[in-house]
Amino acid sequence: MGNVLRMVALDCGNSSFRTVMGEYRDGRIVNKVISQTPNGMVKIGDYYYWDFLKIFSTFKQDLKTIAAEYGHIDSVGIATWGVDFALFDKDGHMISNPLSYRNTIGEKMIGNLSEEEKKEIFNETGILCDKINSVYMMAGMKEHFPVIFENASRLLMVPDVFNYFLTGEMVNEPSELSTTQLMDACTQKINPKICEKFGIPESFFGKIGEHGKLIGYVKKDILEEIGVDYDIPVVCVPSHDTGAAVAAIPAAEEPFAFISCGTWSLIGAELKEPIINEAIMEANLTNEVGALGRITLLRNNAGMFIVNELKKEYDFKQGRKVSWDEITEMAENCTETVVFDINDAAFFNPISMSEALWKYLTKTGQVSGKLRWEVLFRAFYETLACAYAEVIHNIEKITGQTFEKVYIVGGGSASRILLNLSSRHLGKPMVACEGESTSMGNVAFQLKYFKPELSLSDLREIIGASGKKREICVEPGGEDILAMFRKLSH
Repeated sequence: MGNVLRMVALDCGNSSFRTVMGEYRDGRIVNKVISQTPNGMVKIGDYYYWDFLKIFSTFKQDLKTIAAEYGHIDSVGIATWGVDFALFDKDGHMISNPLSYRNTIGEKMIGNLSEEEKKEIFNETGILCDKINSVYMMAGMKEHFPVIFENASRLLMVPDVFNYFLTGEMVNEPSELSTTQLMDACTQKINPKICEKFGIPESFFGKIGEHGKLIGYVKKDILEEIGVDYDIPVVCVPSHDTGAAVAAIPAAEEPFAFISCGTWSLIGAELKEPIINEAIMEANLTNEVGALGRITLLRNNAGMFIVNELKKEYDFKQGRKVSWDEITEMAENCTETVVFDINDAAFFNPISMSEALWKYLTKTGQVSGKLRWEVLFRAFYETLACAYAEVIHNIEKITGQTFEKVYIVGGGSASRILLNLSSRHLGKPMVACEGESTSMGNVAFQLKYFKPELSLSDLREIIGASGKKREICVEPGGEDILAMFRKLSH
């Protein structure tokens, strides 16, 4: 092992996946991105799938590159988005590539539930009913994919699948498992009542992993493929990218408020225990499981997916790749202030995001005439900042906590306009942390495997010494804009 630990993290998001090599030495972690590859859904017939084999094949190639260049890999950890899963038959074979949560199957299933049933499910699990939760896709598969469901013996969430492909061990990681809405946030075990309600066999789930502990060792055939002749441990890290990202926030205070801004925006606070009451449910908050059993009380909000889709269309219109600096400048120079309901179903997965958004703004009387791109980009950033302020203020009101600052991680932490507008609407400083926070949290929990005595506070202290953070503080204002946002959102 020597004086340096070299730990490899797969950070797999909806829009791209990256392999990161983390080196730990002298009390610090230094991460280097080895590769970044576009990711996206593949539409086959009427359904959207994830190209798992491409991701896994690329990751193995990256492991081979790292082993050749750096000489040794000490461990591996996997973190991805939540809710999506694969089913396996009794012989351990994956039956089908995982479906994407952006299919409408889940939406149809949750639409069959009464408000009383939704309340009952929330009280049993602490997880808010949401059309993307895995349980609704599972229930829908019984109707839309009966042969696959009938032949299924085990269920693994996306990162669990990669861990299984690497080690041959089927382990369900807890932060991912909580996104199914089949796990009880209090006991952090599968809830048999909810399984029975939706006809999901409890036997689909097996051993629940422990963060910082061994899942298994990379299989011999893969070791040969990547050109190494030593064992590589695969470690159980907080595998839901939100859990990994929040674990990497170098906050000394407890509790603290955070925003994880990627494809989705997760807005919330880290707590020691779940809060399950009517006020939490009415505020659309959910109790997801985070690192070492901590609870991330959060709102799952639309995020950069909308602006990424807008940018793709604008790139095509311009016939070139437009820089994010240009997008920011367009938005900052726009003199019109318009907002929209960012979680409206119209923006979930439209054929054209620009047309869907312009139609909404026209219908609400905020714009007229020909589509103007600068207005769309400004509307996005203004609206997202309003959403952040609304959720954090609600959490303060419900919990009785007052947060002096709000930590932001993920791709959005690099956006000047988003930070400035968020600080303005929140009336609080924004602390922009390590951009690649999911990778940092992943690597930190691999470090815990080698140094089990490290607590979450210890890991955060190491992360704080390893990365950069900056505080943005803008004078409060824009109450009229926030009021308009609230009116549209409610």
